[in-house]
Amino acid sequence: MVLIIGGAYQGKFDYAKEHYGKDKIINNFHKKILELIKEGMNPLTYIKKNMGFYKDKIIISDDISCGVIPTDEAMRKYRELVGRSLALLSKNADEVIRVFCGMGTKIK
Repeated sequence: MVLIIGGAYQGKFDYAKEHYGKDKIINNFHKKILELIKEGMNPLTYIKKNMGFYKDKIIISDDISCGVIPTDEAMRKYRELVGRSLALLSKNADEVIRVFCGMGTKIK
């Protein structure tokens, strides 16, 4: 698994296509986490149960941990769960890449 993270509109998808091809890309994983929360599911439990599915994928997610902390409790919880989910994925990833301004930096 390759995890590609970075801020919104930083070129993560283009970086993934250029370096890993178009196959097996899961884009906007942070939105999947929000869907799971809205469905009343725990994203960490979901990821652990489906880790085998993700093993050969390129997962792209916005890193929403930077910036102003939301005042809305639900959005703070979402932010926390995205961070915890990305930590879980990065622990199990073969590579972790942070993309900023279209340039990737390998952090694992």
